[in-house]
Amino acid sequence: MRQFVLPPSWDGGSSLVVSGKEARRLTAVLRLGPGDSFPALAPDGSGYTCTVQESGAGRVLLSLVPSSNKSAHPPTYRPDIRAGTSSAHAPHVYTPRTEAAGTGATIEQDPAVSIPPIFLGVGLLKGSKLDEVVRAATEAGVAALIPLETDRSMPKGGFSSRLERLRRLSREAIGQSGSTIPTRVEQVMPLHRFIEEYNPAVRSSLGLYFHETPLAESSIHRYCTPRMQAVFACVGPEGGFSGSETTALNEAGFRPAWLGPAVLRAETAAIFAIASIRIICLERTSWSTSEYRE
Repeated sequence: MRQFVLPPSWDGGSSLVVSGKEARRLTAVLRLGPGDSFPALAPDGSGYTCTVQESGAGRVLLSLVPSSNKSAHPPTYRPDIRAGTSSAHAPHVYTPRTEAAGTGATIEQDPAVSIPPIFLGVGLLKGSKLDEVVRAATEAGVAALIPLETDRSMPKGGFSSRLERLRRLSREAIGQSGSTIPTRVEQVMPLHRFIEEYNPAVRSSLGLYFHETPLAESSIHRYCTPRMQAVFACVGPEGGFSGSETTALNEAGFRPAWLGPAVLRAETAAIFAIASIRIICLERTSWSTSEYRE
């Protein structure tokens, strides 16, 4: 576990009592005891340092103080929580470092600088297929995942009972991955409303929709090379978007993107889409957009 995620029930106070599964994880798995400190993430994305005050009998009392890291570009991932960390040496926020070519010196690399907020809409999927998409989106630092009601998606009836499960899976993934972006899992939204609320032209952002046929006007790389305020991406359900839906997306300024000729399951396509956008944005300064000809 890279960080502890404060539960939604936390009242914002300076102390918190943890019990059940989370208490066992802190004491039995991570072997943390009184005096040990570790990072935590609040539901609003604020960072905190927790220190174990008391532990025992399935109950852990924590004290909380706001994180002292106030850098302009806070890192997006934290290192693993190590057992036995003294509160006097609380884990600092990690910034990746690399050797500057030919100098032997190290320079800081801030992964948050190159990756704009990513908002992902996904057509409602059967059974538990959305679970893996939520986990992957959270690990990748997606700002929000919006389940979409589309022409070909499964009926949304009963989804409200699944929503809390998906939000719990997201909280667990935040803790495991160390992402400092608290991914929101939203209520089901009709596609037309998603288009209205996440209109790329209005928000000066990039809008992409991933389709099973090669409608793309350009490569994902070229779409993502320019700087943008945010990326609004959407992936259809099994069977993809209907013709009327692609028309509505095009008219709103969303650009068609293609993941290649292989037939991908809807949940696989969503994960591929996240990965494509994220790695291209992260490495945009080291890629070339030149056309190569023999």
